[in-house]
Amino acid sequence: MQYKIRTKITVIIIIIFMIILIISSYFLLQSYTEYKKSKDSNVELINKVIIERNNEESIDWNKLEEINKDIVGWIKIEDTKIDYPILKDSNKLKYLKHSFDGSYNNNGSVFTLNENPFQDCTTVVYGHNMKNGLMFSELKKYMNEKFLNQHSSFKIYTKNQNYQATIFSCYSTEINEEDKNIKSLKFKEEIEYYKSKSNYSINNIGKIEKIVKLSTCSYLNNHTNPTNQRYYVVAKLEELE
Repeated sequence: MQYKIRTKITVIIIIIFMIILIISSYFLLQSYTEYKKSKDSNVELINKVIIERNNEESIDWNKLEEINKDIVGWIKIEDTKIDYPILKDSNKLKYLKHSFDGSYNNNGSVFTLNENPFQDCTTVVYGHNMKNGLMFSELKKYMNEKFLNQHSSFKIYTKNQNYQATIFSCYSTEINEEDKNIKSLKFKEEIEYYKSKSNYSINNIGKIEKIVKLSTCSYLNNHTNPTNQRYYVVAKLEELE
């Protein structure tokens, strides 16, 4: 009798283990499929809309608008995978879980919630910190001073104007604390706040009239799941000729 009971328990344990294994395998496969789709579709998009002439790049905005009218910009940071369209998200954080073409994807997109992106004094651009290296995962490299010194600026392109973004603040902090600290600040006070928060003292930035703030999840000093920490990279935005 006891032998039969032990046998049944063993069978049940094996069945539970197999179920867990099947479910885990399914989610791993789904994760890889979404990663590959996101990566491949972005490479295809770059090949389709980026035009190179005389060693200079330009963007075919007509093709981008045909793909998705929510695409309002493009961000590129040299020596990283950050080379993505920027989506204007007016639909309850749709692009947290949707690709630039509107299809569902856990990798999401790089997006902004600003009503007038890059025209407002402060434009915030968001992207996931994916373990697979996509979206804004490489922003954490800016916590390394050597990387910052070698990549102190990046480009943002829009249909009507291109921008040089010169970084003057990099740090990681808790998101609710950040929102509370900047909630009532005027623009000049906001600039001074970002300078004071920066891990590094960055000088010779000059007068700042517009900024872009890049944001992604951080796992530094984190004690919550999901993480309540964020990496922030803040840059002066200047129009390019």
